[in-house]
Amino acid sequence: MPDSPFPSARPPRSWFRRLLSFLLQAGVIALITAVLVEAGFRVLERSINSKFYYDGQGGLWMDDARWGWKPTPGPFKMGTSEFEVTGDVNEMFMNGPAVDTAADAGKTRVMVLGDSHTFATGVSSGQTWPSVLEQRLNQEGQGAFAVYNAATTGYNLHQHLLRLMDQGPVLKPHYVVLGLSYATDLYDLLPPDHGGWIYGEDRARDYFDLDKEGALYERHWEKPKASATAGGAQTGASSTAPQVIRRFLENFATFRYLRRSKFALAIGSRLRIGGQSLWPNMEIVVEKEVSEKNRYQWRLFEALLIGIQKECQKQGAKLIITGIPYLPQVYDNMWDSTFGGDSRFSRTAAIEKVSKFCGEHDIAYVDTLDALQEHSKKLGRWLHYPVDAHPTPEGQQVIADAVFESGLLIPSRQLQHSN
Repeated sequence: MPDSPFPSARPPRSWFRRLLSFLLQAGVIALITAVLVEAGFRVLERSINSKFYYDGQGGLWMDDARWGWKPTPGPFKMGTSEFEVTGDVNEMFMNGPAVDTAADAGKTRVMVLGDSHTFATGVSSGQTWPSVLEQRLNQEGQGAFAVYNAATTGYNLHQHLLRLMDQGPVLKPHYVVLGLSYATDLYDLLPPDHGGWIYGEDRARDYFDLDKEGALYERHWEKPKASATAGGAQTGASSTAPQVIRRFLENFATFRYLRRSKFALAIGSRLRIGGQSLWPNMEIVVEKEVSEKNRYQWRLFEALLIGIQKECQKQGAKLIITGIPYLPQVYDNMWDSTFGGDSRFSRTAAIEKVSKFCGEHDIAYVDTLDALQEHSKKLGRWLHYPVDAHPTPEGQQVIADAVFESGLLIPSRQLQHSN
């Protein structure tokens, strides 16, 4: 066979094969980079966590068949890379000194309910806003006050109502002040058959739901046994797609470290999966118009507030709601990088709804947003820890001052006279 007059050559690769090769190489490089970045953040996380310590028997979660959990009594010391605090949980599972009902009989008694923003994570017992409020009331008020910090980390409105029902008759408060945390109180209240709780999701507890007429009624939940069958067995909490994704991301040190960075929060507020952002606890707070998926939460939220008000009336106490805003609501730079560019959202949307609802139902409401914004700008720094995200001692002071300066807490003798 004669030789070809043309030099031999490999057939040219198609554009598709070249693209596939490029994508494969880029994928390998991205994977290696991700592994190296994750390894770096794990080293950094290990260094940060080495500064964490917890000493003492108090303040830890212990099971409670009715409330779900409660803090263990006793003193404790806790330290992180951002703060070092001390606390002492009393025999009534409150973050503060022992309760002496006999000694407090002649005082104006204030029972404070709330979550970790009120308990309060990140400050010592004497620096919590309920404790600071008691100090101001007794220094500048016109009578003796006893303020009981009955808040617990992770608690929601269901547990606030249960605790009021159980401990209110013992404390006999003249006032009940509810520290309403906009970080979670509108989000972490769904019963198991409506999505499930966020904190302590596997702990047995009593809770409230709405009947067919929309009335509040009490129920009990137990974690289903693994061997239970679908027919007739109680089902556990069903997770939404964003919840599943967040739990998956929690396995990575990169996410754990960057989750409160402006970049991560900007992505979380904009990326939507199944019609919901990866930051659903804030979305329900800042959306101007209540979306269909959040209507049940708002209905249950309002019913629980009315339930708390009725329990207060039953016990002869005046209810005061204190709104405690979260990071995007307080800080302009965080708002601008997350929900600020979308006309569907407003940083005061939930505050306006709750304030209006309280006004319509004769519930006193104290807003702390303006005070926190004003003091933060005046000081030129955040009043929340950047990583932990709870209020600093300065932030707790601002909340206490807002409640005190509202003038709603007057001595019991004047309260009785005004009634």
